[in-house]
Amino acid sequence: MRRLGLVAVAALLLASCGTGGDGESLTFVSYGKGAYQDGQQKAFLEPYQKETGVKVVLDGPSDNAKLRAMVEAGRVTWDVVDTDAFLAREHCGTLLEKIDVGPLKDSFPAGTLSDCGVPAAFFGLVLMYNEKTYGADPPTGLADFFDPGKFPGKRVVYAKDPSTGQLEAALLADGVPVDRLYPLDMDRALRTYGRIRGDLTLAQTYGQQQQVMVDNQADMALIVSARAYSTLKAGGTQWKRVPAKVPVTWDVFVVPKGSQRKEKAQELIKYASGPEQGAKFAELSGAGAANTRAAAGLNDLQRQIDVLSPERAADTVFIDADWWTGNYTRVVQAWTTWQTG
Repeated sequence: MRRLGLVAVAALLLASCGTGGDGESLTFVSYGKGAYQDGQQKAFLEPYQKETGVKVVLDGPSDNAKLRAMVEAGRVTWDVVDTDAFLAREHCGTLLEKIDVGPLKDSFPAGTLSDCGVPAAFFGLVLMYNEKTYGADPPTGLADFFDPGKFPGKRVVYAKDPSTGQLEAALLADGVPVDRLYPLDMDRALRTYGRIRGDLTLAQTYGQQQQVMVDNQADMALIVSARAYSTLKAGGTQWKRVPAKVPVTWDVFVVPKGSQRKEKAQELIKYASGPEQGAKFAELSGAGAANTRAAAGLNDLQRQIDVLSPERAADTVFIDADWWTGNYTRVVQAWTTWQTG
């Protein structure tokens, strides 16, 4: 669970040594080795270090509980952290520093920039189907994912965290208009998933979901776009995208409260948020660039799962991050109870 609450790690932090640098270095925290972090490193971390002479040290994985423990212990060693948009809204000014992006403030999709969180990357929950299963009669919309009569077969979703669009997808499939999604009707969403309960694989990691797809152990999937790209790269080219509504979520850059290098941290965030850096990051990672002026040169596989292209704008449904911030814990409890009940 990405949310806060595991403050027991504070004891480990208090035992750690060092304060994280001498003022000419920055510690950047992401999710660990993989296309996403590699894309960050090559698109903006290494160029920033070369252009400014400020050393950028990678740490991770990103962990909200560890961030909180650092701040509460007064031993902040992280300077820029890639995390979920909800943390930035819920703990702005307490766990996190406010960030001034200056002229970049109008460079992101409406409603995605907050006082303490600058959009880092966008992810769409795309519907995909196995061409080996459905051949010339494929599913055509979200409703088909939840219709085992019309489209029999195994389904797979990432079940660990419901805030990446799984519930929105179910409600859209059940006929809820986009402008009436919130507040989310949890009972209705779970009833919709109940239709396919016997055919549903609840993957506990993205890696598990990808493997299920590559190994043809599923026939349809709701999968985050960056992971869909990884699936295609791993040889799962039998998987095709369905042109359907796409719930879109995003990560943000934040600066932990008490960072001794918060001014330089903001400089790095502004550099990383430029259109050129965003385009390069999208090309390398398969995630969507945060800056709306970024013109990424996507390859064929990336174009298949691109969720931010202008021609697909009508299908893009940005989640309500403010609603999720106030309801995350309650929703996760309901989602988890449904899985185990």
